[in-house]
Amino acid sequence: MAQNLKLPITLSIAAALLSGLASVDAGAQSNLAYTNYLPPSHATNRYALQPMFAALEQETKGSLKITLHPGGALVAGKGTLSAVRDGLADGGFIVSLYAQNEIPLNTALSDLAFLARDPLSVMGAINETVLLRCPDCLAEYKKYKIMYFGAYSTTPYKLMCRKPVPSLADVKSLKLRAPGNVYGRWAIRMGGVPVNIENAEAYEALQRGQIDCVLGALSWLETLSLWDTAKYVVDVPQGAYFGGAFLNLNSDSWTRLSAADKGTFLKLMPTYLAKLAVGYVTDDADVLGRSKAKGVTLSTPDKAFVDLLAAHKADEIKEATAMAKRRGAKNPEAAIQAFLDALKKWEGIVDEIGADEKKFEAALRREIYDKTKF
Repeated sequence: MAQNLKLPITLSIAAALLSGLASVDAGAQSNLAYTNYLPPSHATNRYALQPMFAALEQETKGSLKITLHPGGALVAGKGTLSAVRDGLADGGFIVSLYAQNEIPLNTALSDLAFLARDPLSVMGAINETVLLRCPDCLAEYKKYKIMYFGAYSTTPYKLMCRKPVPSLADVKSLKLRAPGNVYGRWAIRMGGVPVNIENAEAYEALQRGQIDCVLGALSWLETLSLWDTAKYVVDVPQGAYFGGAFLNLNSDSWTRLSAADKGTFLKLMPTYLAKLAVGYVTDDADVLGRSKAKGVTLSTPDKAFVDLLAAHKADEIKEATAMAKRRGAKNPEAAIQAFLDALKKWEGIVDEIGADEKKFEAALRREIYDKTKF
């Protein structure tokens, strides 16, 4: 008799517990973890991720909280794609350089680095391409349970060295921090030795003499403290980094968000992408203005350097196509042409609006995000 009474009592307790859990879930916070291997001082964190996540928490009144883990504290750059896919992180900066075989079409777009003129036009072009012009590009992320929301672009890279590099001949045999195939090809073409390390490791590598130069944005002189050692800059644009999923979330994490929280997230995205693009421009100008006091010298390269750079740029579209095919990408020509068309369009937009943050934000909304369904 006691056993017969025990079953309904246990079921009643279980039902009550489940009911209580359901009511808690309905009003629970969404606490997500976001990883970025770049240091807290980096522009991606200062201008975009940190303030965006603070605004999200404030505007959702605490319903959506995203905790940023910068500096590789949660996941290193090379492990971010798998970490987001597997739910070890809810989102994170996925760099195409570190996932070349997983996202070959998107890597092909990043491989067009030497076509970059400025961060605003490139940011507009890469996001319009992936979100609206190249469904196969977007499918590469979906395959790994990743919701792609946006990429960014650095300002043009320059060569920052421990010793003067007055001519192309002086680059010969120097060890250059040149990540991936794109900058590796350029380093080799200049006669240098490419070294593929994360930019967060560049400061220590310069100090120890493991590398002689870094190819990167001028703002890195300050944000990565490179100007403590890299006192000489070859002042000519040499491509830029763009591509990969800078803003993204695991698809399961995204699905669990309330409609209201999703709406707030989507509303804030173009705002902080625009802040990041213009912030990069501002940082470069600011660092350039203060670099002399740090003992940094800018030099104009010789004619041999300039001519070689022009020839290299002309070869990069063909090289990007060939590399994409070797990585297993199907029909990379269509993706690359879509990007070239979008880049031409966005260079025209930026020619009209300049580096105006509000106008650029409006253009991102009008041309991309108002037309995209997530």
